[in-house]
Amino acid sequence: MYRTGDLVRWRADGQLDYLGRADEQVKIRGYRIELGEVQAALAALDGVDQAVVIAREDRPGSKRLVGYITGTADPAEARAALGARLPAYMVPAAVVALDALPMTVNGKLDRRALPAPEYEGTNRYRAPANPTEETLAGIYAEVLGLERVGVDDSFFDLGGDSLSAMRVVAEINKRLDADLAVRTLFHAPSVRSLSGQLGADGSQLDIVPVEVLKEGAGLPLFCIHPGGGMSWPYQRLSNYLSCSIIGIQQLLLDEEAEPQTIPDMAKNYADRIQKVDPIGPYNILGWSFGGLVAHEVAIELQQRGCVIARLIVFDAQLSLEGASLPTHPLEDKQMLDEILRFYGIDIAELEEPLDAEQIEKVMLERGVKDFPRYKRLVDWIIQNFNKNTELQRSHEPRIFDGDLIIFSAVGNESDRSSYLVETWRPYVAGSVTDYSVDCAHENMLTVESLSLYGQQLRLLLEP
Repeated sequence: MYRTGDLVRWRADGQLDYLGRADEQVKIRGYRIELGEVQAALAALDGVDQAVVIAREDRPGSKRLVGYITGTADPAEARAALGARLPAYMVPAAVVALDALPMTVNGKLDRRALPAPEYEGTNRYRAPANPTEETLAGIYAEVLGLERVGVDDSFFDLGGDSLSAMRVVAEINKRLDADLAVRTLFHAPSVRSLSGQLGADGSQLDIVPVEVLKEGAGLPLFCIHPGGGMSWPYQRLSNYLSCSIIGIQQLLLDEEAEPQTIPDMAKNYADRIQKVDPIGPYNILGWSFGGLVAHEVAIELQQRGCVIARLIVFDAQLSLEGASLPTHPLEDKQMLDEILRFYGIDIAELEEPLDAEQIEKVMLERGVKDFPRYKRLVDWIIQNFNKNTELQRSHEPRIFDGDLIIFSAVGNESDRSSYLVETWRPYVAGSVTDYSVDCAHENMLTVESLSLYGQQLRLLLEP
């Protein structure tokens, strides 16, 4: 008898061939992967008659997913198609085409007979191919503190964040006499892809009100900016989600009035969301201050007759009482000092503390032509933090008619999870579900922290 989760093949003569289990789970590079889920996605592709996915370890310590298919589908095209449907960590390192799947005398899949694939360099270091790529790879390595960077490595997978992105782009513009916008790095995060953007139009803005952080299929995920006003940190979710990820940022559209309350802000953002997707249903997420705004955006959309599929907050605290507000980037001088470090200028070398105007003069004298651009960006972040802190102090939450999911950062406070659930419960008509993450609040979207809960997030958004 077969059990739930068994994979079988129904032959033309009506007999069933057992192929294996669909619920086998493996762990590769820290990710837990259901082989059956990847196998089902591969089998659903056009031209694929049969599909099997296994974890191979052809070299000690190097376990990889490999897919095997029969039918007319091209293996490379099949792998590319999976890349558009699945998170990056679930895409097989290779897909092999076979005339038929090897079977044992008992009619079961003979895994040992599946041939080893040719990985075509997948997951191997690829060296820069020209001086421009060498310069870019060197800048990546320098900023991130790495020995070397391959041309296919993503800046954000290597540990880059919003501030280090500013530093990387500043260095690129300085050394290559380019005029890249910081946001270009989010759309072209590898050395190879970024090198193709160096001749792009320099008039591109660093910040836009709605930023497409990833294009994908299914319901998009709308991510509301945290206190600094930028949605860039959410880009790292793209490693776990196959849906589009849309960042809502604090920059006003021409037709928008300056919000005086969080509900005012929510109305603006609900308008933007409906311009992207007029009907819904909607998946909405917010980290920190963004969680409060996401809650209000969901309420606003409900009042317009829309359906909220998921409302998720990352370690969002309703009240500032007892909160340890970040000192970075709240203080202007601290951020000016940080910009100097971006350009390799040691603050200790300066004879006396400089004000913003004097620092700008020093930077221009040293050939840093884009300093005013990054100073404006930093000023904008600081203004957002200060304004949003005041908005949060005066905020009176309303009740959301639905369920709320919280991911709590419990690395510094073991009781934080229960605290957040209890403080949110009065403002949620449905259930409040919490997932604890062993990290600090400010590290919720780092590569290391996402490895702890990224798959759970995917299961919630892409069941």
